Amino acid sequence: MAARKSRAGSAASSWLPKLRGSAADQKARAAADAEQRRAEGQSPKSIILNAKDVQGEYDAQRMLMTTLGGEVRPLTNSDLEAFRHNIRQAQSRYKGGIRARQVIELSRADDRARANEQIRTAVPVSAYGSRVRFMTPAGPDSKVTHHHVIVDFLSYASAASGARGDGKKSAEWLRREPLRIECDCGRWRYWYRYIATIGKFNAGRDETGYPKIRNPSLHGVACKHILRVMAEVESSGSVVAFLARLIDKARARDDNKVSVQTTQEEAEKLAGKPASRVRDVETSMRQRQRDREKAALARAAKKAEAKPPKTVAAASRRATKTAAATLAAQFNLSPEQVLAVLAKASQQGK
Repeated sequence: MAARKSRAGSAASSWLPKLRGSAADQKARAAADAEQRRAEGQSPKSIILNAKDVQGEYDAQRMLMTTLGGEVRPLTNSDLEAFRHNIRQAQSRYKGGIRARQVIELSRADDRARANEQIRTAVPVSAYGSRVRFMTPAGPDSKVTHHHVIVDFLSYASAASGARGDGKKSAEWLRREPLRIECDCGRWRYWYRYIATIGKFNAGRDETGYPKIRNPSLHGVACKHILRVMAEVESSGSVVAFLARLIDKARARDDNKVSVQTTQEEAEKLAGKPASRVRDVETSMRQRQRDREKAALARAAKKAEAKPPKTVAAASRRATKTAAATLAAQFNLSPEQVLAVLAKASQQGK
């Protein structure tokens, strides 16, 4: 039985490479990406729609295309106006940094489904200061076996200062604070890096080319690899332990500039967790929805709280049942459950 479990764990972590040299791999991928983007931008035949183009300096003779509206067609001035509107909407939504919960909630349903079905684990492998590098498996049709996801925790210095309690308490607080994100996959590069750039939550190179073909409506915020990492950041005890190690080590230095490495054995153990033990993105979404509904119902109950008269008239009873039915429909509960919450809130207020 032990040997069978060991083989299963090994198979589950087979995507994970040797950690020694993986940081160099991540830097090489980032450098290749930046060089390719530079060459594309400087090409006389560039098809990149840059900031000046979006603002109205676009030369129609370039005959660039877009998929806005659902089909591939030539770009028009009306499209540029729509793009400018989309940019303003995105910039008003993001104020610099984004929380892990927001990344999941603002993601596209198809990306969440792929994260749930294909990317079953994420491992924190190293950190230097506020920047933590995670590794995830690639999807089934990828040319690579793994991807690197960078998470820059923007409140790291505050957590390291000691004002938030011990290392574990500080880590719990830190993982719910704003962060910046980056992935080396194509989905992030062509669909979401532009959104992250204008939204000020991009942890990698900036992207100034509007995604006129892949994501002209600027929907979603992150790829399946980042979504898996965000789900782990929000709920995984191993991430809390990793951040606590980083914070404890930082408190021993005045400048907070410390590094933490996960060992190969530790990483393989985390990567080999059975799928049933990995919290999936959809489960996190459903749990947060239940939490929101419960909190909203409690607020509604408190607002409606009043001491009942000794003798309750029939009309009052009918009004109570009607109100309970209304709240039940709103919060997807039964009228009896609503009445129980109202009763509990009434007792707590005494």
